[in-house]
Parts: sequence; structure tokens; C-alpha cells
Amino acid sequence: MKRLLSIIILGLIGHVQLKAQGIIVEDTVVLQLGYNEIDSIIVLNGLPSGFLPINYAVAVHRVVYETPNYDGSTTTASGLIMIPEIDTICSMPMMAYLHGTKVKKVQTFYYLRDEWQLGVIAATSGYAMVMPDYIGLGNSPGIHLYQHAQTEASASIDILRVCRSICQQENKHLNGQLFIMGYSQGGHAVLATHRMIQEELNGEFTVTASAPGSGPYDMSGSQLDMVASFDPYAVPGYLPFLIQSYQHIYGNLYDSIQQIYVPPYDQILEPLLQGDHDMWEVNQVMPAVPRDIIQPDYADAFFSDNTHPAYLALKDNDVYEWIPEAPMLYNYCRSDEEVTYLNTVVASQYMSGGGAPDIEVVERDTALGHFECAQPSIFLSKLWFDGMAEFCEGNVGVGEIDVTDDIKPYPNPVSGDFVQFGNDEPISVRVMDIRGKELVPESNVNTNGRLNIKDIPPSVVLVEIRVRDSVGYKRLVIQ
Repeated sequence: MKRLLSIIILGLIGHVQLKAQGIIVEDTVVLQLGYNEIDSIIVLNGLPSGFLPINYAVAVHRVVYETPNYDGSTTTASGLIMIPEIDTICSMPMMAYLHGTKVKKVQTFYYLRDEWQLGVIAATSGYAMVMPDYIGLGNSPGIHLYQHAQTEASASIDILRVCRSICQQENKHLNGQLFIMGYSQGGHAVLATHRMIQEELNGEFTVTASAPGSGPYDMSGSQLDMVASFDPYAVPGYLPFLIQSYQHIYGNLYDSIQQIYVPPYDQILEPLLQGDHDMWEVNQVMPAVPRDIIQPDYADAFFSDNTHPAYLALKDNDVYEWIPEAPMLYNYCRSDEEVTYLNTVVASQYMSGGGAPDIEVVERDTALGHFECAQPSIFLSKLWFDGMAEFCEGNVGVGEIDVTDDIKPYPNPVSGDFVQFGNDEPISVRVMDIRGKELVPESNVNTNGRLNIKDIPPSVVLVEIRVRDSVGYKRLVIQ
């Protein structure tokens, strides 16, 4: 009877009807960024100056807003919103960037930490950009509800509402397009957010496209198999972080902490997971094999019973068993040592098999690990969005100097050994990767000539084109 009640309570908590919120508690413009500042940000992120367009100055808003907690009560979440300085007669698309795992509260967007500058790069292109911290991170009370699909989605949707309100206050217009991307935990949050919008809020928002990257979409299957194996795991601190989260939300994973953890982990882990320490500190006290912290009796009960409360919590946070109507681009790297690529295989195959009209799966590099896979996944997802986004017309990137409209690499994307330019006079061409490393040295290309690129692996590259005294940069996708 106790087990049955646990299952019923789990189901009720997992599907609380959450009311629309997004009420602004704080909105402070903390930065006004012009061309020079944005160009510096691009370079600091390992990209060559000129690789990405700088179309607009950007206002960076630090926000706190109301959002539903896991139980339907009201709490607050924080984040950043970045608004391009666009003419008020123009309409902008919106983009949400959903971040990966954070343990320390101050290591978040609200405090201008980690990858917050990615939002500037998107906003200067013409997107109204939102970057939520999720509940329990940034300037949000309580512990972080790690890998909880419901609140990842609601916190992300409510910051979209905040962005909409700020734009209305500033007499700036949105064009109805919405793009969502994220990596790692952010990939999980992308699917949760896209799903909630499609299934519950289709009259308020419509997702134009989403791009999840290397996320644990299959929590109860592929990711569980990786983390709960008898092999060493790259980030063992993920396991207690997840257990704390699900115990806080569902309340039935264990009766006492000694029931689940062997000593000394029943004493030393929880103090490290309250938001004052980072994941490195948690990993330092963890064994190489995460399941070694679990009581053997608890592990035996968990693995022998698919109605165990801990398994049901994982199952409640699988995020792939639905069919997206909008285009979706999965990014992953096969050598990912933190989030197995099988998450992407399972999720994408389920959606494609169920009739999803536009699912694209791209392995960015077979040799890259989890951290290294992030940059190409994020930047290439943005370029994919750019191809669908309806930006304000007549804006040329200040940082991307066009030689002429007629001199550009084609086909683009290219899958063969050569790329052509359609140039009506001799030019010189150099190719670099997104970090500025030279891939093809400066080469002369005759009229209507072509360039050999067969030694460049699939990637997005920067093509530098020189003609007479002018120089321009073009992006080229090599498949």
C-alpha cells in the first residue's frame, strides 16, 4: 500500500497544473554594449574578428521573475535578457539559450558568468535573447531542481514572457518566431520546453525550430546505464546532485539519507550541493564509480523493480516521447564521456519513427568529448537558426565586411572536394576554423576559379576573401 501511494503521489507532483506567471520582480540594465565591446567578446570566445556579424548594439537586462515551483507554488527565478538596439518599426525573432549543469548559484547568467556572452553574440545578430538560470540557481531561493523537466520548461517559458513584456515597455516588436537551443542539461531543457509549448501553450508561443545538444533525454535508460555502471564515470558528482533534486521534488526516494548512501557520503555530500560549491568540489569527494556511494540493499531494490520511486522519478523526466511539429536539430559527439550519445540515438529515432516531419541528427566530431563538443554544437546551431530567422531587412553586419555580393563560396553547404566563387577577377582566399586556426593558406583563385578543400573535415569554416585592397569574410559549411 505504501508503494502504491508513493506511485500515485509521484504522478500527481509530476503533473501539477502550473499557472502562467512571468511577473517581473527585477529588471536592471547592467550593460550597454557597442561595436568595440561586442567585437572583444567575439574574440574572447575563440572566434576570429569578423567571423560573426555585429549588426546592433545590445542592452543586457538582469532579471528576476515569478515562476511556478515544482509543487505549483510561486517562487522566483533569474537570468539575462539581451535586446538588440533595433529600430522600433522592426520586428525581431526570439531565441532562448538553456545552459548546462551548474551547482554553484553565482556561476550563472544572472552574475554574468560562464557562457553569458553567447547571448550577446546572438543578440547583435538581431535576436531578442533570453538566458534563464532555472529554479535554485542565480538569484533564486532554495536548491536547484536538477534535471526536472517541468520546472526547466516553466522557468524558460516565463523568461520568454518577461522578454515580451520588456519589449512591449520599450516599444519594440517581436515577429512571433522562437528558436530554442541548449547543451548538456540545456539539451534536456530544450526538449522539455519545446514539448510544453507545443502541448500546452500553442496559442501563446510557437516554436520555429529547436536545437538540443548532447543532452540526457533518456534519463531512465541510456543515461542511467552510463552513470550506474560499474565503470569509472567522468563526473561522478552528477549522481548525488540528481538524487538530492528528486528527493526534494518527489519526497519518496528514501526515508533517511542513511538508507541510500553508505558512510561517509551520508554526511559529506549534501553540504556541497546547497549552491555554495561547484561541481569540481563535489567530484573531489566522490569515488570514481558513482554507484559506490549507494547502499547495496538500495541498489538491489532499485534495479529489480521498475516501480521503484527512484526509477519512476527518472522516467518522469525522460523528455523524448513526443512528436515535435517544428524542425529539430540534434547535436552530439560519439566520444562524449559524460552524456552518452545513445541519448540522441534513442530520442531522435523515437521522434522520427513517430512521424516527426523534420528531425536532423548531426555528429559534430567522432573524437570530441563532452566539453569540446559544446562550441561547434552551439555555434552551428545558431547558424542553422540564422537560415530560418526573419531578421530586419537592410542590416549588414558591421563586423562582416562584404567584398561584393557576387564573390562568395558555393555550393554552401558543400560536400565535395572543391568550392567555387563565381569571381569575375582574380582573388586570394584563405580558410580558417572557428577558432582562427589556418586550414588552407592564402591561395590565388583565378576568374571563376575553385579551391581544393578535400583535407578539411566536416565543420563550419571562415573563408577570407581578398580582392584588390578589400577583404571580406564568409562562412562555409563543409559536410
